[in-house]
Amino acid sequence: MNTLSYKVTGWTVSVFSVLSYALCFLWAYTLAGDLREMHVNWLRMAYLKFAGLDVMSFLSGLVQTFVWAWIAVIAFVWLWNRFYHKFEKTGTA
Repeated sequence: MNTLSYKVTGWTVSVFSVLSYALCFLWAYTLAGDLREMHVNWLRMAYLKFAGLDVMSFLSGLVQTFVWAWIAVIAFVWLWNRFYHKFEKTGTA
């Protein structure tokens, strides 16, 4: 009864993640000095080939966010659909 759909969950999480990434990227432009540098360094740690606040880094991060969201969703939905009913029958959480 409570199975999750890969398609619905995947698109929901990936679109939310992409919008969150875009807001995070734009947020860096509102920061000044050392805070901006720290924010960009965090983005460099989180995304492969992230070079700075330029178009190519933005697009690269956008694609990576979308792909990683789908990978996480595939793992989560598989685990949920596989094990939810087992816990539901035993009454344990």
